[in-house]
Amino acid sequence: MMKVIEVYKVAPAPTTSPAAVSDDYFHLTFFDAMWLKFPPTQRLFFYEIKDLSFSVFSDDILPKLKHALSLTLQYYPQLAGNLTWHPVTGKPVIHFAPDNGVFLTVAESAADFHSLSTDDIKEAKDMHSLLSSEFHVSENQATVLSLQVTLFPGSGFSIGYTAHHAVLDGKSAAMFIKSWAKLCHVGSLPSELTPVLERSFIDDNDHLDFCTIFTDKWKKVPPEGTFFTPEIFKPEPGLLRGTFRLSGQQIGLIKNKIKNPVSSFIAVCSYIWMCLVKTDGGDITTDNIQLGVPMDCRARLDLPIPANYIGNCVMFQIATINVVSLKGGEGLAMAAATILEAIGRLAKGVVKVAENWLSYSDSTSVGPKMYGIGGSPRFELYGADFGWGRPVKVEMVSIDTAGVFSLCDARDDQGGFEIGIVFNKHKIEAFESIFRKGLQDIGNI
Repeated sequence: MMKVIEVYKVAPAPTTSPAAVSDDYFHLTFFDAMWLKFPPTQRLFFYEIKDLSFSVFSDDILPKLKHALSLTLQYYPQLAGNLTWHPVTGKPVIHFAPDNGVFLTVAESAADFHSLSTDDIKEAKDMHSLLSSEFHVSENQATVLSLQVTLFPGSGFSIGYTAHHAVLDGKSAAMFIKSWAKLCHVGSLPSELTPVLERSFIDDNDHLDFCTIFTDKWKKVPPEGTFFTPEIFKPEPGLLRGTFRLSGQQIGLIKNKIKNPVSSFIAVCSYIWMCLVKTDGGDITTDNIQLGVPMDCRARLDLPIPANYIGNCVMFQIATINVVSLKGGEGLAMAAATILEAIGRLAKGVVKVAENWLSYSDSTSVGPKMYGIGGSPRFELYGADFGWGRPVKVEMVSIDTAGVFSLCDARDDQGGFEIGIVFNKHKIEAFESIFRKGLQDIGNI
């Protein structure tokens, strides 16, 4: 079904711009160190081009993508480097050398483009062949980013990326993809897509070296010899992937049901959390359950940093609620209040929350069942137009662990959300039934 045509190593184009690397090393902040052993982020973008031939792909599309990638890496040079240990300080850093580059795999697939790029329920494993295998990790070094462009003859192509979470948070990865698209399509970057690389914007607490604290923590996490080796989840046989949509109108009805004023993000997360708990039903063996809510901290630091800062500036707040409360008639309102309370704790100071993050991560590994959220509609991923139209579908592949759901903006519905879910056949059918029935009940209120 899949044939690898070529693997390129694309280096940043020569530049004298201010974004050029003046130092061989990018140090990690404590926000980066928090994610050192988390699974990498993986996404796919599907672009439909009817009657696309191999010659048009290889002679027109691919050269433009490669050239634009080289130009983009001028602005994002750290993505062409590797995670490693600093030879003097012994701390984890991103090392950039003149011969570095990003691996770009070019492949051809005989799979059905349309079945992969629709909302229809499909095998989760089918997405993984569209991601590059050139993501290398060891105890002493790790790839930062790998890419794959896959041709579907007669139908279109896909672009997939695997990014190390210690280097890029979701917003940064989205900025990179949209920058690449803009340089390919237009040839220049607007200010909002021109990345800020300066790391001094983020400082540790005056008396605590959080970067070292987090690094030392991960060194103790088994198995030994895998410090730079994040766990890459592979879907178990029988896992299915589905996309569920909430229109702007439906989100408005959910907000009305909650009654208290909440954002669309909180309304959607509350509804999906409630549906997931009802889906899991008797499989939940604890009295309480949790939801990890990702929070962008760029505007929440004591001295806010630029919105286009590239790196990690996100942490999770943990919302905890009693299972019975979430299943009850006021479950939606209770879920929203719980999420609001968790988000409100961040107002006490990001650095203060960082002090508690270690205890959070330790307790949640053995405590109540925890659901997670990946992505955000604010990334506006459907804006990634490389010159052949907007993507027809965006998928977050790295949610291939039951209980983690993804959020994305809706392609053709301003204010709408796309929600990605991965479950076995029985549970994804149960979730779909609960999801649909819940919307009917809310609409009849």
